[in-house]
Amino acid sequence: MAQPLAHVRTPDLTSPARPAAVALAAATPRHVTEFVIDDSTLVPTTLALAAARADVIRVRHGAGLPTHAAVRALVAMLDGEMAALGRPRSDVTVVLEVETVVADDAHDAARRRGHLAYAAAFSHLAWHVDATMLVAPLDTLAAEAAHVARRAGVDRVELALVGGSRRHAAALARTLT
Repeated sequence: MAQPLAHVRTPDLTSPARPAAVALAAATPRHVTEFVIDDSTLVPTTLALAAARADVIRVRHGAGLPTHAAVRALVAMLDGEMAALGRPRSDVTVVLEVETVVADDAHDAARRRGHLAYAAAFSHLAWHVDATMLVAPLDTLAAEAAHVARRAGVDRVELALVGGSRRHAAALARTLT
């Protein structure tokens, strides 16, 4: 599995003048409680525990969370759980990990998305990776990630570079700082 490299914090939607903050992802400090929500942990008990105890909730796409809309619904459920506990939403950071392919340019990105869609059509997977994977040129990745964060309703998106895209890690780090 790809390692998270960078994140883009979504803007506060109640304050349209505030731009998206862009920075490199750091390792989670030891004193921070982190829960991972993916196909194996998408159960009511884990959601309730995460809402009650987590400082960071890390979300990963899969059959149980196949779209950005599904992630948005999960965030709404977590918000409801936190509200029921009297816990401020600002106490928790919800992070969506997004597998990312760095394309050479817009034409290459469109070509790669087409290949992903074609492969997904014949894969018989419960969810289509082409709907959740970010494929974009290096110069538009930050904006694309911010768009994903807004669509999914998360606080931050972490880009996990896959395959040959890992060779762009240094350039992406410069772009996001």
